[in-house]
Amino acid sequence: MINVVYRIGDTYIPEALDQLNHFLCDSHNQQVTPIDPRTFDVLHTMLAKLNKPDGVIDILSGYRSKETNDALRASGTTNAAEHSQHIEAKAIDLRVSGVSAKLLRDAALSLEAGGVGYYPRSQFVHVDVGPTRQWTYTASHAHHRRTRKTKRS
Repeated sequence: MINVVYRIGDTYIPEALDQLNHFLCDSHNQQVTPIDPRTFDVLHTMLAKLNKPDGVIDILSGYRSKETNDALRASGTTNAAEHSQHIEAKAIDLRVSGVSAKLLRDAALSLEAGGVGYYPRSQFVHVDVGPTRQWTYTASHAHHRRTRKTKRS
């Protein structure tokens, strides 16, 4: 478990980001790489939207090396994408204690901040800061919907 303040105002705290990067390392080979800090911003904003500012996030997957991702794809037991945002250190698969995966997905979609994958059977959500898109994975197949939105600064 980790409890860290990673940003104060508009300033990211390097030591905190380093702790998070280690926590979210590749779980198969322990390779550490810098996670895109916007990913943490998405998680923070999701919790705020859910009125769970101190919510406990259960991380299922953070950074994945290409080798780990390829092994997961070859195993056929996961829905790992060939060009996964996990490889780019821009994605996290998660659950939040006391929040349904559906509500978590809805909060993520409302941000329009990247990709959102909904896994209702496994009760988790994928969020990333890559291109805006969404999908639902139901073990037999995935339903993809890509959207492009223009955001104002």
